[in-house]
Amino acid sequence: MTVRFRAILIPGLAALALGACETSYSNPFSNPFASRSSAPRPLPAAPTGSVGQSTLPPPGGVAGDRRTSQPGNETQVAAVDAGTPETMTAPADGGASIGRTDLLGGWTVASASDTCQLFMSLTTWSGGYRATTRGCGSETLQGVSAWNLNGQQVSLLNDSGGTVASLTAASKTQFNGQTTAGEAVSVSR
Repeated sequence: MTVRFRAILIPGLAALALGACETSYSNPFSNPFASRSSAPRPLPAAPTGSVGQSTLPPPGGVAGDRRTSQPGNETQVAAVDAGTPETMTAPADGGASIGRTDLLGGWTVASASDTCQLFMSLTTWSGGYRATTRGCGSETLQGVSAWNLNGQQVSLLNDSGGTVASLTAASKTQFNGQTTAGEAVSVSR
């Protein structure tokens, strides 16, 4: 009989112990924030910059594109200045100044060996800002991974920070120069 008594007693004590633990057990599917009575604190306001207005340049397109803008058809755009100062200098042709933000986006690269696309951003990268090329046949142009602006000089850099090409601004939409291999190169929109 003692074996039978133990067979009933042990599971009974285990059930009693588990029943005592059940009062402190919390449901994993319940909302842990439901019992809180305080509201979350509001976030601080985001800083705002000034807004400017300018006229878009005529469409650039690919080399050989004969589209022109009609007088009076200028489109107005708004630009937001986030408050970060930017070094700008006047170009050699006496036109408007060129800054880093003027270089952002897609460009067409033409060199003696091929025509391809160049994309520039303001993500910091080896010695400058991130750049990448697409569709270039030249190994020199395939190696572009960064860019930097110094006055009117734009340097295209490789992944180790070495210069691939040096370009000088002819306008805000045209830069001419040569690669370190001596090939003439033009970057335009």
